[in-house]
Amino acid sequence: MKEYERVIIATDGSEENEIVIDRGLSLARLIGASVKVLFVIDTGGLSGIPPDELITALEGHMESEAESVLGDIEDRTDEIGVKLEKSIKNGDPSQVIVDESEKDDIIVLGHHTRTGLSRLFRGSTAQKVIENAECPVMVIRLEDE
Repeated sequence: MKEYERVIIATDGSEENEIVIDRGLSLARLIGASVKVLFVIDTGGLSGIPPDELITALEGHMESEAESVLGDIEDRTDEIGVKLEKSIKNGDPSQVIVDESEKDDIIVLGHHTRTGLSRLFRGSTAQKVIENAECPVMVIRLEDE
């Protein structure tokens, strides 16, 4: 029995998250695990706003972007022979990542080294996942914007 059955790679589709995807795919290939790529659309900023045409269009655009990113990752997993599950979810990223994980998984995600007001207002998704996940978490340090 494998120690880790699945590698969950959490991404927001940003260019800087490419390293997270690369490391997660490499890990999965190395340990013979399947991959679940989880694209979480952070809808926290939209909560409390009544849905209208602009909000609906924005959500549609974000979902299209997520599908494009996941399609690119699917091509890469086909090349390296790793089984892939794709998932697009809406909500609080840290909560969704934790909810999607199981004890025999390992989560791979990026972490910004923000400080000050940016960290205060946005919080640290990685920190929340580390605190709440029941499985190991591999954190890849990302360069700040």
